[in-house]
Amino acid sequence: MRPSSLRQYLGSKTSPPCQEQQPKTSAELDHKVCYLCHSLLTLAGVVVSCQDITPDQWGELQQLCMQLDRHISTHIRESPQAMYRTRLKDLAAQTYIRWQELLAHCQPQAQYFSPWKD
Repeated sequence: MRPSSLRQYLGSKTSPPCQEQQPKTSAELDHKVCYLCHSLLTLAGVVVSCQDITPDQWGELQQLCMQLDRHISTHIRESPQAMYRTRLKDLAAQTYIRWQELLAHCQPQAQYFSPWKD
């Protein structure tokens, strides 16, 4: 779901025929990448929200939160001309907060050593 990976993949599929169309194509590609990230993030948010987090899944959700923070929240630059980027960052922040609340609520209990158990 990394925007840079999606951009590379989509960029390799479409190559502009001339240099005049390069800025327009780049803007369209940027819009498509943000739309795909938004769709994937929305889908991931729905899937995670509808399940109970088991102790096995807790670590995976923690990794997902780190990836979300690293690749979407910090790598997308907002600009007044591209409000879709701001909306994507807002969705990423909201999703991150929801997932952190889930992690705090479903934190696995530590296994303590008990001398009375075999």
